[in-house]
Amino acid sequence: MSYSNDFADGLQKLRKNDIFCDVVLKSGTEESHKEFRCHKVVLAALSEVFEKMLDSQFKEGRESSVTLELPPELCESLLDFMYTGIAVWENVEDAIVMLSFSEQFQIRSLREECLKFLHANISRLDCVLNIWETAKLMELKELEEKASTVISKEFALVSSTEEFLAICRADFVVELLEKKDLNALEETVIKAGLAWIEEDFEDREQYCTEICRALRTTSSKLRNMAKNFKNLASSSVFEDAVLKYGDRYSTGTSRLNLEECLIIMGGYDVGSNRNVICFGFRQKKWFTLPPIPYDPNMYFSVCTSGCKMYVSGGFGNGTGFSVYDGEKNTWKSLCALLSPRQKHSMGYCNGKIVILGGTDPKENSKFVPYIDIYDIATNKWSETRTTLKKDVCSSTFCALGSKIFLFGGLCSGRKKAEKLQYFDIDQGYSVEDQWCKIPESIQMQARAVVVENAIHVISCKGEVFVLKYHRGVYSFENKGTVKYFPRKGFGVCSIDEKILIIGGEKDYSKTKDMIQYKVAEDFTFKMEDTMPLSMSHFCVGHMFVDRSHLAHECHNQIQQI
Repeated sequence: MSYSNDFADGLQKLRKNDIFCDVVLKSGTEESHKEFRCHKVVLAALSEVFEKMLDSQFKEGRESSVTLELPPELCESLLDFMYTGIAVWENVEDAIVMLSFSEQFQIRSLREECLKFLHANISRLDCVLNIWETAKLMELKELEEKASTVISKEFALVSSTEEFLAICRADFVVELLEKKDLNALEETVIKAGLAWIEEDFEDREQYCTEICRALRTTSSKLRNMAKNFKNLASSSVFEDAVLKYGDRYSTGTSRLNLEECLIIMGGYDVGSNRNVICFGFRQKKWFTLPPIPYDPNMYFSVCTSGCKMYVSGGFGNGTGFSVYDGEKNTWKSLCALLSPRQKHSMGYCNGKIVILGGTDPKENSKFVPYIDIYDIATNKWSETRTTLKKDVCSSTFCALGSKIFLFGGLCSGRKKAEKLQYFDIDQGYSVEDQWCKIPESIQMQARAVVVENAIHVISCKGEVFVLKYHRGVYSFENKGTVKYFPRKGFGVCSIDEKILIIGGEKDYSKTKDMIQYKVAEDFTFKMEDTMPLSMSHFCVGHMFVDRSHLAHECHNQIQQI
């Protein structure tokens, strides 16, 4: 037996036999309570709160007695843990009570054991909502994110539990209903929101407006579903809410048959780069999509809009230009690029595709200066061609509003581009902002994404910079640092006002992890979901795909074409 086990066993025997015990814990109410004799030194050693209570002129110190708001069985479990380090909880509810107690009495080791228990039981659908609520109230961000992922994936089952109907706070219900990654049919989500109101109609009727707004559906669907609920069907408050919000989202992109997806192309050192895989945010699974008809090889560019993904150029086909349709699940070749390109930038703005920079695939030192604009409606390239202020390739790029921004990259002579460049499609001019110097860490190998209508640039060190615009001047603000860095060759997209970071090379090895970063809270969360295989230097898209096309799951390998 080890020293620590021997010592703990001895302490426990002293407590059980009431030897040298000098303090009493009272559990329960004043009218009906149970007493537990134990040792001050043990309580004080693990809890500063107990130490201050017992070493003071307060009632607890004078009388050597402490009353705890715990049922007797949990008080016994508490003492067993404090004496032996062994935690045994019968259910999640007990672990939640003990977690709150550990926070109140500052027992760090007990807190960790409670969190381990809750993390281990997070996949249980009968209690994941209780865990999620607890995590939100106690600001346990990692536990909250993991529970939230389970809820989204299994919402059809979770929303039918008594725990869902018992949620007390309307804002918590609204947050769940508004999640974009719920793996459930629209009817299921509507039914969940209405059932929650009906469960305690007298107190919850006042929240009809918030619930209808969160459901983002049509008036007819709300009324038809409400027929199944006696109180809602005859409620004037509910009808007013339907009239106010019922048709607000009827033409939105979040249609019943479409799933929001992360798309990945390229990234293979050998073989073809024709393969396309995607991660369905609702189903939390990876799928394979039809391969692009030609092999772009490497250094091609991708941009997305709605249900369309556009692919252009590359070392394999410098003038190639194709589109994948997520509704039809088909590829279509478009008008060839006006100039062969690789290592270029491409973005979607106001119904047009803008292509900037890059070099000639056959002559890597020859920069392409032209900015070309493709009109999606007419399937034609603009006859008017303008040029970048400074030739550049391998830039980090991002589109916002009517502008395509270029962050860094390489100029002639392999020099880094230090000044911000952008092209305004509405005004038809390009700019190199002489006053806005790009932070050195994002001049190369960075990634950019739009979150909450602002461009965020992530360096290979994990630094997050936000592009600011004030009184005609652009600048960069450092907003925080993502954990699990440095890495290079990673991909990014936005989801639910968070930055999703996937793959890349970390410590000279390719990785397949998926990380979420909340900018507002400077909080990093490593997802349990991972890529099907380790990858880096791939292209990323963010689009909608018809759910009927997400049939072929992608596991730990992808067939090379």
